[in-house]
Amino acid sequence: MLSIENLNVRFALRDADVMTAVESACLHIAAGRTVAVIGESGSGKSIMGLAVCGLLPNAAMVSGRIVFHDVSLLDLHADRMRDLRGRRIAFVPQSAGLSLNPTMTCGGQVAEIYAYRQGRNRHESARLTRDLLGRLSLSPSVVDTYPHLLSGGMRQRVLVAMGLAVTPDLLIADEPTKGIDAYRRQEVIDLFTRMRERSPDMAVLVITHDIRLAEKISDEVAVMYAGQVVEHTHAGRFFDQPLHPYSRALLQAMPERGLLPIPGVAPRPGVRPQGCVFHPRCPLSTARCGRLDPPINGCDDSLVRCWLYARA
Repeated sequence: MLSIENLNVRFALRDADVMTAVESACLHIAAGRTVAVIGESGSGKSIMGLAVCGLLPNAAMVSGRIVFHDVSLLDLHADRMRDLRGRRIAFVPQSAGLSLNPTMTCGGQVAEIYAYRQGRNRHESARLTRDLLGRLSLSPSVVDTYPHLLSGGMRQRVLVAMGLAVTPDLLIADEPTKGIDAYRRQEVIDLFTRMRERSPDMAVLVITHDIRLAEKISDEVAVMYAGQVVEHTHAGRFFDQPLHPYSRALLQAMPERGLLPIPGVAPRPGVRPQGCVFHPRCPLSTARCGRLDPPINGCDDSLVRCWLYARA
């Protein structure tokens, strides 16, 4: 359904330099699959999601290929992309405070989607809105409440509702549990589960640093580091036997797996080390890792960008 090939996203800086936010990223999502993209802040996860939706600023320099149902998204006119994004691709942004219209009630913003995108009348739109917000444990009063009167977590759930109201072929959710406590997180997980049951052919791309969320809802996991997708594998394998050294370090940093810190710091966006981007922090790095970019290697239906798995 969605194929990302050799995606590069760069931004021009004031001093005429160029910052690379996403580099040679590859990702494939089949219909009916949920793929979680995880990684530290600044790894390029959200930038990749915005590139798929055509929501990057005009100053962004984007190259590579993004194909959705045989349509090259990077070649589409803005009007065609806007129509596709509103009907077949839905995007749930992470900045709830900036993404909701402060002059409209929360219920009005959800109902507008039902009316505009599905052609529902006023009464049907209102009924569907109340039902959807209720499934996200938002009280009926939220329908008539303005966004600034809600907590960050409640606003985030309204954004999730707006994405789900479209019933798209592809749903991209950027940090859907941001600002939500553990109890509300479980409700979002349950909602995603029910949504998949109702729309089994819908593909879902979840961008998150919430590894527990990824474990609960994903079929596959893609790991990003310093703008690159360094591993893409089945969720079961990732949580049982991750391949990339960075993936292992991420899991070992979880409280239930030892709470081991990852040595060093991630490179700043645009400041890329020579060779493998993770080699300065990797306990298994060799001299070759510091000189040469690792290839993308196939390993038992998984893809990993690491010299440890390169064929001689």
